[in-house]
Amino acid sequence: METSDKSIESRIATILSDIRQKGYSSMQPFSIGKVEERMMQFAQANAITLASDELYMSAKQLQHCLRASKATKGLVVTDADLIGLPQNRFQMDLYYDGECFIYTDGQSKFIIHPNYQMKVSREVVKLVNFITATRRTDKKEFNGKRYIKVQ
Repeated sequence: METSDKSIESRIATILSDIRQKGYSSMQPFSIGKVEERMMQFAQANAITLASDELYMSAKQLQHCLRASKATKGLVVTDADLIGLPQNRFQMDLYYDGECFIYTDGQSKFIIHPNYQMKVSREVVKLVNFITATRRTDKKEFNGKRYIKVQ
């Protein structure tokens, strides 16, 4: 699926606006770009199945990022961070926690599931999918043995 960067940014912005105005968005999941090389190489070297060669985002998962319980704890990332993820992820650190990949810029983290099952247009598919984003509260979080840095 070929999509320009501005189109991807506007889709994310539209979903965020829909969620704030209506509480939901009916936009279908969409690709935010190719799975990057370092994630593909790490997955291949560690027998991790990547369900697709595209990274997807959905309204449901963006809504999950904005839920009230995160807001009351101050863990919601900014709209700009979510809108910028498709481009900014290439400059972020990337980790693997045994189940998901995690992009982090030091302030926030963005969780990516490599083999996520979801319904798209009434069909169950598996995708490399954005799951959620949150503000980081523990600046030493990625120093432990739980996370493997992806080079």
